[in-house]
Amino acid sequence: MFMGNAFCFILSKYRLYQGITLYRSLVYNYSYFNVFILCIDDETFDLCNKLQLKNTVLIKVDELNDGRLNVVKQNRRLNEFCWTLKPFFLEYLMKTYDYIENAIYVDADICFFDDPSPIFECNKNYCALFSEHDFIEKNSIVEQTCGKYNSGLIVFKNCKTSLDILKWWEDKCIDWCFDGVDDGKFGDQKYLDLMPRLFEGIYSITAPGVNIAPWNDGKYYFSNQADKVFVNNHKLICYHYCGLRLLNKNQFALLIGSQTLNRIIHTPYTLVIQEVISDIEKISPNFDGYFVEDHFNNKSKIYNIGR
Repeated sequence: MFMGNAFCFILSKYRLYQGITLYRSLVYNYSYFNVFILCIDDETFDLCNKLQLKNTVLIKVDELNDGRLNVVKQNRRLNEFCWTLKPFFLEYLMKTYDYIENAIYVDADICFFDDPSPIFECNKNYCALFSEHDFIEKNSIVEQTCGKYNSGLIVFKNCKTSLDILKWWEDKCIDWCFDGVDDGKFGDQKYLDLMPRLFEGIYSITAPGVNIAPWNDGKYYFSNQADKVFVNNHKLICYHYCGLRLLNKNQFALLIGSQTLNRIIHTPYTLVIQEVISDIEKISPNFDGYFVEDHFNNKSKIYNIGR
């Protein structure tokens, strides 16, 4: 039994449905794990607490105990503030819970389809493991803007080098972390491109089937085999549903990529989300966690769940 792998993610009320779906995917695919959830608002904290999530620690932003966060929160949008919190959250976990050997940050819109152990087995000498975007060829130029690496799935070993990296990242995110492009920067993410030049022990995740997403899924053939999802000849470990927005209990929108419905990927995921919504309705009938950013209103494709 290995309990040293700590999965962590950041949740606001607008990511709660997907975050609980992520949690359930870990329960289903990974027997021995710890989950740490940084709750952005009291409503999210209270609902997660009522759900009684096993092997899970709920944390409030104030517990990170860094006054700089209170300052930058005033002039950053919700998503920008969540991005800013990422290195602070990771550092807090590794310093507070010394049994953590690997802190794995995952965006709340990721879902695991198989055991994530191969992620850690692909390289034994790492301090940090990053997931490359691996854009499809026609979108490869996007890497210049968004970066080589995707900050939605990153692994840090609990060691001094990792803490040094996180301290550096914290300072950068306090200085600038916005949803836009400026002088080679993009959110919290583009800073990852600089880290391998500044620190030792940073490697790319090479395990196949990891962080497949709308920006690269056109490279893969998806199939169901023996109750598992495969991408080409490998098991899908996790899919990143970036750009998927829940409109209501029965509909969702795809905002980026080809925006094409893939029943192998989208149907099981949204059906579990529907179950999560029903479970949350039982404990909080008036809770509303749906949203779509205004600038996507006329650019999305809408689908019915389960059809």
